[in-house]
Amino acid sequence: METSEITVQHVAPLYVLATLRQVAGQGEILSAIAELRPAVANVLAGPPIALRLGFPRDGKIDYEIAFPVAKNVRRSGFTSKTLPGLPMFSFSHVGPIVGGAEGTNLIDTRRKFVRFVNERNVLVGDDPERFLYHEGPEKHGEEAERYVTEVQYSYHTPMWLEALEQGTKRIAGPEAARRVMAGSEGMVETLDGGRVIAWVPGAIDRLDREVPKDRDRACILNRCAHHYIVQSGMIIEAVWEEVGKDLRKLVTKITDEKLLGNNYWIDESGPEPLLMIERRPARPEEYERAQTPAEKRYEACFCPLVRDAIRRGDRVSRTFCHCSGGWYAQEWAIIFRETPEVRLIQTMLEGKARSVTAPAAGTPRSGPSSSARPLKCA
Repeated sequence: METSEITVQHVAPLYVLATLRQVAGQGEILSAIAELRPAVANVLAGPPIALRLGFPRDGKIDYEIAFPVAKNVRRSGFTSKTLPGLPMFSFSHVGPIVGGAEGTNLIDTRRKFVRFVNERNVLVGDDPERFLYHEGPEKHGEEAERYVTEVQYSYHTPMWLEALEQGTKRIAGPEAARRVMAGSEGMVETLDGGRVIAWVPGAIDRLDREVPKDRDRACILNRCAHHYIVQSGMIIEAVWEEVGKDLRKLVTKITDEKLLGNNYWIDESGPEPLLMIERRPARPEEYERAQTPAEKRYEACFCPLVRDAIRRGDRVSRTFCHCSGGWYAQEWAIIFRETPEVRLIQTMLEGKARSVTAPAAGTPRSGPSSSARPLKCA
């Protein structure tokens, strides 16, 4: 399917040889590709790829430089891995990657995609942005106007809908799933985010009726969550090793140094200590300026599927926030080595300004721990 110069396609899984680099910009990526290419030239099976793993730190960004190969092979200095198959938005840029006249660089074409996302309200995923260098300096030398670069972003809407349908089918059966998903036919193909936004509250109400147990609904919606950002996972794992795998020290450090942006603490008031998480506002400055509770909830909410409903004051079931809980289930699975149960304590859908969740950590009252109550799903 195609809209203007942007297409949507399912990209197949891809064998690659990859290595991690910190770079200040696209120019350094091209230099890294030129440096690394000779080591893989005899097995290269497609254009080099750069995967952006997260956000800038100290003026640089973590990228994975990946070279497609026909089969799972090994090379010294590279990790052999498979990039996952995903539904992706794709668009191409012909011209300079950097350094060209105003309006001709890769960033200018990317801005067109940002406008497309905002105008359509489409749900873009958190899987690493991919840059595919089809034709560059190795073919065209200094003729940068002839470079061809493809950019791919994951399309989260089809993944979200599939996870909802399959999860409901697994727990409540195919007929229940059919009733929950009623009206979703063709939504992915229309690229109309407004239609998805209008559909979601009713679907969650139907899920509440079809699946009476809250823990079962959590099992379904946890798997709909956006995919946890690679770079954030690298940060939490590095700090975990730094503090000697002590959960309390980890929680203190990531909160005090704002390494992940949220507030974390351990509640020891009950019979079982619980790891608590207060989610930071999505738009902190706008949140601070907001004058009414509804405005604050809107500016705090990350999810485009329900935040307009929050601003209008429409009712949306708190069940929906189990999707957000799935983000933290992924985050803490990095430490616990299994998916933890995540409980909703407060949600913005119930009139709270900011959400609080609690992975049920089963934490002993002293000493290090990496234990958790695992999520048990049908």
